[in-house]
Amino acid sequence: MLGLIEKDLRLTLVRKQTLLIFIVVALVMGMSMDGTFVIGYLTMLATILAIGTISYDEFDNGFAFLMTLPFARKTYVQEKYVFSLLMSIAAWCIGVVLYCILGLIRDNAVALMDELPMLIALIPVLYLTSAIMIPLQLKYGSEKSRIVLFILFGIIAVLIFAGKHAFGGTNILTELVKTLDGMSPMIVLLALTGICVLAAYISYLCSVRIMENKEF
Repeated sequence: MLGLIEKDLRLTLVRKQTLLIFIVVALVMGMSMDGTFVIGYLTMLATILAIGTISYDEFDNGFAFLMTLPFARKTYVQEKYVFSLLMSIAAWCIGVVLYCILGLIRDNAVALMDELPMLIALIPVLYLTSAIMIPLQLKYGSEKSRIVLFILFGIIAVLIFAGKHAFGGTNILTELVKTLDGMSPMIVLLALTGICVLAAYISYLCSVRIMENKEF
């Protein structure tokens, strides 16, 4: 698995100029917006870049070559989830550093310890993107997976809209946010982490099944 992680890391670092531009954009936008935006932006970006390595593996019939190497298909799937998590954590750490730097530049006191539980919660929340995208990418490829994702989001939007009318005009998301806002940050963090772990495990089982049935 370490060899696969190194491969994906090298593929990501090939675009180091693009990565630098993204960091500069995050700094510029962070100056005019809430500093926590930088953390969420970079974490989300890292997740997308990690998932994008599957497209590199697909390119020019690359899967056919990769599967001749001495590792199991299950190992390949495991590496994608691990690499995505590592990228998210690394980007989150960079985001926290930039958040503190922006606080110093704007002469604002950064109450990092007070906000830490909710900032950490960004990792499991955004990692759910990997849980959704990895099996879709493996099943349909990069182009078709985007279409399927838009369809899924459309279905979710319709369900939320229908639920609002079913419950007498009550906005379910608004009520959920109010409920979470009244809970302890640590409880929210543990709940989100538990949901993320469960979703990632189900996603992993689906991805393994997809990968083992895939023909190259």
